[in-house]
Amino acid sequence: MNTIKKSLLLLLLVSLISVSCGDDEGSDSSASGDELTSLPADTGGTHTPKVLGSTTAAVGYYVYLPAGYDKVSSKYPLLVFLHGKTERGDGTNGQAVLDKVLANGPPKLIKNKQWNPPYPMIVVSPQYHDPAGNQNNWGGGSPAPLKAFIEHMISTYRVNEKRIYLTGLSHGGNGVYDYLTKQDESTSHIAAAAPVAAYGAGSGFQKSKSIPIWVFIGDKDGVNFTTSKNFVTNYNAQSPTPKHQAKISVFDAGHDVWTRTYSGSGMGTADTSYDPFSVSLYSWMLDQKKD
Repeated sequence: MNTIKKSLLLLLLVSLISVSCGDDEGSDSSASGDELTSLPADTGGTHTPKVLGSTTAAVGYYVYLPAGYDKVSSKYPLLVFLHGKTERGDGTNGQAVLDKVLANGPPKLIKNKQWNPPYPMIVVSPQYHDPAGNQNNWGGGSPAPLKAFIEHMISTYRVNEKRIYLTGLSHGGNGVYDYLTKQDESTSHIAAAAPVAAYGAGSGFQKSKSIPIWVFIGDKDGVNFTTSKNFVTNYNAQSPTPKHQAKISVFDAGHDVWTRTYSGSGMGTADTSYDPFSVSLYSWMLDQKKD
């Protein structure tokens, strides 16, 4: 009889262990299941103009929603692209004015059906137009317009708030620097940032010392080259040490390094004295996630 009882107890113990292991595996699978791999494949989404005044945002913008966005409830990474100076708006709501943001960068790749990041992303290209402030910088030198716009996107679209990425070229890159050095990271919403062909900020490094930063610049881009190098040096030298060392990839080029950066055609061509451009900007961004 004791043998039977022992056998039954052993069977019960094995069953409990098996159930427990099964639950753990299910829990681990759920916890480790990456929110990127579960997104529907982007076979070609919609790129929609939102002219000034058509939404509650203070600016007009183009927004790209990946294929499958309307068929799931998942939240998506958001890429915010800030345009160059010649793509600024003029305060009117004509689509021809807004279409200027399609001239370069991710919106151009989307327009030309060349957009192919590793995982689907919402891409938004806001058009700045306010004549006040510094005309060379998206946002006029203030982080407030960009912060308000990002929060508009969060409230309007299904945005994964741990995966909001910021980039911009020239005038837009200056806006990226302004945002990194004037908006505290605790309220900036940014998981990673990449200023391209821009004038490096000279102060405010401590505002974003937990945000991964990758700078792209041409060595013949005059003061932009010098200030970009100085930004990376000073950012990395700050105390306490930043969580991620800022990177800088330098090309044998003048001002236009954005074409090779955003398309990825410049991979493998950066000066080996600096950080290599060996992985696409979008792959690098998607490897970053806010805590």
